[in-house]
Amino acid sequence: IHFYKRRSSQHQLHLILWRKVNQSSSSSRPAISIRMEAVLGIMQDKRVEVANRERVDSKIKKIIEGGPERLQFIVDFDYTLSRAHKNGEPVDCSWGVFENYPEVPGEYHEKVRMVKDKYYPVEIDVTISLEKKIPIMIEWYKEANKLLSESGVNRSWFPKMVAQSNCELRDDTILLLNRLNQANVPVLVLSAGLGDLIREIMIHFGVLHDNTSLVSNFLDFNQEGKVIGLKETEELIHMYNKSESILKRSQGDTFANRKNVVLLGDSLGDLKMADGVKDPDAVLTVGFLNKKIEESLEVYKENFDIVLVDDQSMDFPNALVSDVFKVTAAAL
Repeated sequence: IHFYKRRSSQHQLHLILWRKVNQSSSSSRPAISIRMEAVLGIMQDKRVEVANRERVDSKIKKIIEGGPERLQFIVDFDYTLSRAHKNGEPVDCSWGVFENYPEVPGEYHEKVRMVKDKYYPVEIDVTISLEKKIPIMIEWYKEANKLLSESGVNRSWFPKMVAQSNCELRDDTILLLNRLNQANVPVLVLSAGLGDLIREIMIHFGVLHDNTSLVSNFLDFNQEGKVIGLKETEELIHMYNKSESILKRSQGDTFANRKNVVLLGDSLGDLKMADGVKDPDAVLTVGFLNKKIEESLEVYKENFDIVLVDDQSMDFPNALVSDVFKVTAAAL
């Protein structure tokens, strides 16, 4: 592999990696030129922050060289696949779709608001250690779970709840997920949100494809279809336990040879999502920094390979996928 740099006429950096195709039966095939043009173009954007460029370039090189056959995506949903805000206004996460539905009793809304006001500041405070934060987050999920039975929500409401919410996917998320599906690249959506609503949101936007697995907290219902709480409360998924024990519920033969991982998340806890990948070749972690940007930027840069600052799009993942897919096209 030869690795060198040059500048284009617009003074943008381009990396060209050359590798020989495996010539088991023929030596007449030419070398393939792997161009990281799309990735390098977006990395010049002010939204993209990188602490260790050499390490990131090395990971990207491995992912591109591996092609789609070695690739998998592991992604969070709320405020990762979905927007954090639009035109300065906050948008609903999966819990928000449920909790903000106007037909839910006002008393339930008030109790939910009080619980969120109590715990949410702790969730986004990067100065609190994980050891202190985890038990507090568990308390939050348990309190929210207890309130679910008071909501009066019926499972038949879900399509209408999503349609009437302001939940949206990030710009070009549909493009990204469609491209990954067309290339048979597995996507694992691992979320501490409400799995039933996430599934309905993905159906609503047409992105719940055959290549997609969803691991989340799912609701339990009585015989009339009313919500009575969460299923599998002993394995409640919160943002800090997205670990190997949870991933085992979704990992199988589909993922066995997928040693190159692109991880997308919006919290430090999301970094655990790739723990279940056995002997990975490259794990590229991409963090969406949506809130408390000045206070959190350095911590995010220390932990994520790529930090996308208040970026409500999938521009970077789409650029990476473009370069990965170019390798396959060049090999044909």
